[in-house]
Amino acid sequence: MMSREQVSISELLLSLDSSELQEAELVKSAVNQQLSSDRGGAVLCSLVDYYLDCSSPQALLLLSSVREAHHKPLLEKLNESLNRPASRQAALTLLGHLIRKQPPWVHHISRSNLLTSLLRCLKDSDVVGR
Repeated sequence: MMSREQVSISELLLSLDSSELQEAELVKSAVNQQLSSDRGGAVLCSLVDYYLDCSSPQALLLLSSVREAHHKPLLEKLNESLNRPASRQAALTLLGHLIRKQPPWVHHISRSNLLTSLLRCLKDSDVVGR
């Protein structure tokens, strides 16, 4: 069963890429607010899942601004996504975007399981050349 917070974030994410600019800005602000109070990483994981499903530019903007306090759940979620063939390509794309933004927590990647998974992906022939 989903908590009320998870339902509300899921509902918010459906409107994140609204063509209605004012609505999109309100939703972005609401998601940012939930991210700042996200203790267990549920909001962050929902946002990553949303990006992986639809390559949302707005989700990418929000994920690019994740603060250092939230880097662990983000790196764990990316690691999990890299290890699933169905989400590997989207996770690699997201990781590339995040690294290019040079967030303050980028140095933590080298000490995380994500690096091992990334190196394994680079050796994997089904990712290279696509």
